[in-house]
Amino acid sequence: MREVISWVAILAGGLIVTIKLSAFTTLFTIAFSSLLSLCAISPWRPLRFLAVLYNDLMRSIPLLALLIFFYYGLGRLTAPLGISAFWLAVAALVLNESAYLAEVYRGTLLSVPATQWEAAASLGLGWASTVRLVILPQVFVAGVPSTLNNTIGIIKNSSLASLVAVNEVTLTATILVSETFQPMQVYLVLAVLYLALIVPIGLVSRRLERLLGAGIGIGDLHEPAEPRLAALPEA
Repeated sequence: MREVISWVAILAGGLIVTIKLSAFTTLFTIAFSSLLSLCAISPWRPLRFLAVLYNDLMRSIPLLALLIFFYYGLGRLTAPLGISAFWLAVAALVLNESAYLAEVYRGTLLSVPATQWEAAASLGLGWASTVRLVILPQVFVAGVPSTLNNTIGIIKNSSLASLVAVNEVTLTATILVSETFQPMQVYLVLAVLYLALIVPIGLVSRRLERLLGAGIGIGDLHEPAEPRLAALPEA
């Protein structure tokens, strides 16, 4: 038991790095995904094309391959600038995770009934004003459970950063295994730490889905958006 406690103390340092890595990635992913989703439903065809192209491209590249490219490919260029492997991992995770969350946000935006867009157009609101004043207030709450689910995925995927020398909890556990020669026990403690981090977020997400899912009522996810977008002035 005393040995396990000492392992937890050692792994705690790596767990803090994992939390920081996941927190920064989540914040930047939410911001970038929101921008991508708005571009994907905008009335301007070039923006829609670029957003769809980016999402399809990034979802086709394995996260591990992206991490390796950033670390070994861009690392030589960013090292003189003082950019550490930690921030390279954050950048790779954000670019990859945003492609998935942006599609979720896009579906949520498109679920708003066409009548809302038409009513805004009849009041003379431009596309940007309609999104800011009418659409986003309706879909903000509905996107919270999906964002929390994506955060869980980010926490789990952050373990891949151990392969590019980011000293998060998985790398710390691997180093500990090389010192103790007890992989089963060490990785079991690691699994418990991940559960302690992820399970509360999962419970909150499920609770929010039960509270909001049935009553949110924001339309048909499969309803096409372009006809109603075209009706709005590009102001």
